[in-house]
Order: sequence, then C-alpha cells, then structure tokens
Amino acid sequence: MQDLAMFDVIIILITLFLGLKGFFKGFIKEVFALLGIIGAIFVASRVSFDVGQIVAPVLAIENSSTIKLIGFIISVVAVWFIVYVAGILVSKIFSLSGLGVIDRLFGLVFGAAKIFLIFSVIASALYSIDSFRKSIDENFKNSIVMPHLLSVGEFIMKIDTSVITDNLDDSVKESVNKMADKAKVLKDTSDILSGNQNQNTDEDNARQAQQLEDEKTVEEKRENDINNEKNED
Repeated sequence: MQDLAMFDVIIILITLFLGLKGFFKGFIKEVFALLGIIGAIFVASRVSFDVGQIVAPVLAIENSSTIKLIGFIISVVAVWFIVYVAGILVSKIFSLSGLGVIDRLFGLVFGAAKIFLIFSVIASALYSIDSFRKSIDENFKNSIVMPHLLSVGEFIMKIDTSVITDNLDDSVKESVNKMADKAKVLKDTSDILSGNQNQNTDEDNARQAQQLEDEKTVEEKRENDINNEKNED
C-alpha cells in the first residue's frame, strides 16, 4: 500500500511541478515551444537537403548523407529559434495588455495536462502488454492515479483516425479520377485531331492523284491531236 501511495504521490508531484513550470513560462511560451519542435521537424524534414546544399561549399562536404544531416540540424535549430522568439514576443504583448495572469493560469493547466497525457499514453501502452497488464492489475489495484492514467491513455490511443484516413483516401482517389478523366479527354482530343489530319492527308492524296490523272489525260489528248494532224498531212 505504501508503494502504491508513493506512486500516486510521485505522479502528482511531477505533474504539479511541470504545471508550475508552465505557470512561470506562461501558456503562450508553452504552446510556441511545442509548436516550435513540431514545426521544426516538419520543415526540416522537407528542406534539409536544400539547406545542406547551401552550407556544403562552406564546410567542404561532399557526402550527401552528411549534407542532409547537417541541413536537418540547421533547419531544426533555425525554425525552433524563430518560433521560440515569436512566442516570447507574443507573451510580452499579453503581459503588457494585462492578460499575463490568464496566460500563466493557462500555462499551469497546459503544462500539467501535457505531462499527464504523456504518462497516460505510457501507462496504456504498457497495459496493452500481457505481462505488464498482470503486474499492473496486481500491484496497482488500489492506486488512485493509475485508473485515470489508463482510461485517458486508452481514450487517446483508441481515437479513430480511420475517418481522417478515409477522407484522405477519398480525396486522393478523387484527384486521381479527375486526372484520369483529363487524360482521357486529352487522348480523345488527340485522336480526333490525328483522325482529322489523316483524313486531310487522304483527301490531299486523292486530289493529287486526280490532278495527275487529269494532266495525263490532257497529255494523251494532245498527243492524239498531233498524230491526227500528221496523218492528215
């Protein structure tokens, strides 16, 4: 029972401590710090090679993997720093506008909720493993905090993302179908133009053949006239 109480106390103290940290930092800084990390990774994963190509001549690096790694690190640091500075500026504006207390209170809630959610996901992930589940059921059955961690973590991990995935799939399929329709229209147009060109070519050939035939007929008639004149002489 003492160990279980100690577990509850440790979780609560850590949650409150990080909540107080969020209180002193403020909600704005907490959010911008989180967005800075996520945004930095998101951006860096897409521009790392380009950034690496810029600094490669300066550092005399030729290996593509090293170039990409250095570009990723530089991109992460740069984006995170920009977002962090933006968070400080916005937080200053809130403080000057008299909303500093509200910012700190929301920072307290955000900081505590963030670490509690992390603990919840970890607890739920461990509980999904049979060996850990038996141990948790036996050793934490009287815990006050553990049931809340498991319920919140289970809720988070069971969020149905299939709707989002299906919507994305539908959007992709719709885009592909539109592209296929456009390609079909272009192909049909090309076939029509090609058919017209072939038809025009056939007509031109027939016209040229008829012209040659007419010229040949005229030439034969002229020769006959000449022969007739000779015979009369």
